[in-house]
Amino acid sequence: MKTNFLKITGMFALLAVLATSCKKDNNEVSNSPEKNQNAVVNAIPVNSVVTGSFTTPLSSPGGSAGNWGTVYFSLANNATTTSTSAYQASFNGSFDGNINANTTGAYKLAYADVPSTTLAAIAKTAFTTSNVNAATTLGSNTSAPGWYAYNVTTHISGPVADRYVLLYKGTSVAAATELYVLQIITVGYSADSATPGNYFGQISFNYKKLV
Repeated sequence: MKTNFLKITGMFALLAVLATSCKKDNNEVSNSPEKNQNAVVNAIPVNSVVTGSFTTPLSSPGGSAGNWGTVYFSLANNATTTSTSAYQASFNGSFDGNINANTTGAYKLAYADVPSTTLAAIAKTAFTTSNVNAATTLGSNTSAPGWYAYNVTTHISGPVADRYVLLYKGTSVAAATELYVLQIITVGYSADSATPGNYFGQISFNYKKLV
């Protein structure tokens, strides 16, 4: 009798272990798709115009060369990030209006003037060897080609007409495995209430991923 009781008790214990194991496996299977979705929840869609913007981490006196810090920007996720994370572009210079490619990550910077189109309508085929110009950095369109221009009458910085910034990975724009096209909206500023006379830079731009 005692032997039968031990056998029955052992069978119930085994069934309990198996049930717990099955429940754990089912939970892991049902949770795995959610983890995958969360991993790409911030990724921007291809061929859709999005707006990127940021305020500089530091402030400096207005009208000076200044130091507004460096901003690292993930175009893939439309968010600021850090130098140790994945990013495509960084910004520095006057009010952080200069855009640079993350060359360590094998990204390259270029620009092209393409009239009679818009950012929403432009396609990869609009960029050819005859209109794509390589660049190290693009800032104010003064002594060197840039991506924004300062209007001395309105005192507002806006985009250079028909100019598109290209940030890509690959041997060329045509062969790019990753390609973003950008147009600046404005290079602005806001007063630093903690330090009178100092200003933060405020950059906004439209862009889309072509590849």
